[in-house]
Amino acid sequence: MNQIKKLGIVFLVLLTFSSFSCDICGSYMGITPYNSKNAISFLHRYRIFNGYKNYQTHSNFFPISAYKTAHELPADSNNMVNNYSSKDFESYKIFELRLKYFIFKRVEANIFLPVLNNKSKNNDVFVSNTGLGDVSILMGYHIIKPNVDAKTKHKLVFGLGIKLPTGNHFAHDTYSNRLPFEMQAGTGSYDMLLNLNYLLMRKKVGVNLNCSFKQNGTNNYKEQLATSTTNFISFFYNISIKKIVLYPSVQCNYEYSKGLFVSNKSVMGTEVNSFLLGPGLDLYYKNFSLNTAWQFTTYENVDVGLLKSAGRLSFGLTYSFNGFSKKK
Repeated sequence: MNQIKKLGIVFLVLLTFSSFSCDICGSYMGITPYNSKNAISFLHRYRIFNGYKNYQTHSNFFPISAYKTAHELPADSNNMVNNYSSKDFESYKIFELRLKYFIFKRVEANIFLPVLNNKSKNNDVFVSNTGLGDVSILMGYHIIKPNVDAKTKHKLVFGLGIKLPTGNHFAHDTYSNRLPFEMQAGTGSYDMLLNLNYLLMRKKVGVNLNCSFKQNGTNNYKEQLATSTTNFISFFYNISIKKIVLYPSVQCNYEYSKGLFVSNKSVMGTEVNSFLLGPGLDLYYKNFSLNTAWQFTTYENVDVGLLKSAGRLSFGLTYSFNGFSKKK
């Protein structure tokens, strides 16, 4: 098999499970399998909410202090007046280490170790919280594996896992007030993860469809996130340049959740119902891959006076090693 064909199969498998659940929940699931190989990955994602509905027309993707570190005022519980400033924002950054190991030819074990940096600014009041997030463990079963020599390649993977309450969900500000739920590094609950991915590739074009569900538990504050779902689809094209393979893509992402419930009562303004669209570019060379995506919010159901979603920026670096040599 020539090197270009090998890289094509590598990309086909790497696309599987490229999905994320709602960002404002403070957690997400996702996996980037390598064809019958173990892998170690580092991923970074940035999600921003800026601009109030009916108050600002445009949203800024990088408002001041949202991405970079800056000195701001501490939270003040006495400041209750909302001036709907265009400088207000909520930003969520995730730095995640992902490890994957094939137990059997069709069965892989995955672990995700995230560190979260959550920020918000409202009425010149700045809140920031950084810490270890909730660790997730996911088992993937390859129902259909792609035929390397076929012109049309199919792949189907089913995933089942659990999210553990390892992140701190009781962080406080300088006034000993517990930070809002969305600013916490963890949710404090055990959650079930379910994922199904199908990929179709013919010659130089392909499509990747991924559906993810998360059933959330309740923490000791009687807080519970409603069941969340994320549906992801990507259309991509192969461009080969010697030993380098590029895959430009158009990515669509729909996410939905009824939001946060406290003592079985819905919290207004926490519902997630949005559609994101944007370009992606993946580069592959030997055992390394670099993946990037920039998605903008094209539709969102958000109440008047609440912050709008501006979009998401993500990139990842993966190194694969040790092929699976055991028989079924």
